[in-house]
Amino acid sequence: MKLKNIIMEDKKDKEVFEFKEIKDKTISDISRFFTKNDINSCIITKNKKPYYILTATDIIDALVAHYDNMNIATYIEKNPKKVIAISEEETVFEAYRLMRSYRIHHLIIVDKQGNYKAVIDFNDFASYLTEIALKDEMTGLYNKRFFEFIIDRYKNEDIEIGLIFIDLDNFKKINDIYGHMFGDRVLKKVASIIRHVIRDIDYAFRFGGDEFVVMVFTSNEVLARIANRIKNTIKNTVMDNVRLECSIGYAHFPTDSNNLEEVLKLADERMYKEKKANKR
Repeated sequence: MKLKNIIMEDKKDKEVFEFKEIKDKTISDISRFFTKNDINSCIITKNKKPYYILTATDIIDALVAHYDNMNIATYIEKNPKKVIAISEEETVFEAYRLMRSYRIHHLIIVDKQGNYKAVIDFNDFASYLTEIALKDEMTGLYNKRFFEFIIDRYKNEDIEIGLIFIDLDNFKKINDIYGHMFGDRVLKKVASIIRHVIRDIDYAFRFGGDEFVVMVFTSNEVLARIANRIKNTIKNTVMDNVRLECSIGYAHFPTDSNNLEEVLKLADERMYKEKKANKR
């Protein structure tokens, strides 16, 4: 996964300053700023290009050395530091390798022009790599591996659960005629539709290819409405004069079965039954 495909909002414990804005500030000024805003580092840029990383450790060392009244421009001159940056086009794993190689805790990400884009902390990689392991890179939905985990998690729970299987009709034909890039756009659009229909507490998965699965925690009646809303929204979607089509099957726990894996099987079978009927 490329770094640019990760949602990289600057963490609240990071600040970015242009050199001209901060060069006359003293170490004491920056120390108070760090304390007041509860941050542990700041990025200094020159004309939007990464120039220096000032960390809480730097500030502590400077205070111990009695550099309280030294301005930042002088401090940087006396304490040069190589700034390691990586393009947003590189992969997460390359960023991880670079940080390990240089033994650095912060890595700056730049855009194609070399301008500052974001900064990641070495500790962030735990959440990043977990995200990669659990989510489909194309759509941002959860993947089949996580689906299997969730099924195992809830199979013994005494709560209402609905499962919806969604399969796009004629998707291979769309890929053959309009190309795989257009097909990718279709998959992303369907994923977006699903996300907008369900709630935050529900789950949406890309099962593989053009097949999606939705898990909702609701009654059988509401499950039917959600499934129909997803189906109708997809079927009312037109992309570049191509109307999307889909087949849907759904089943409810415990209405259809008190075995969640059996509910899963029923939803899948109902989806394929509808798909077969759509081909007539």
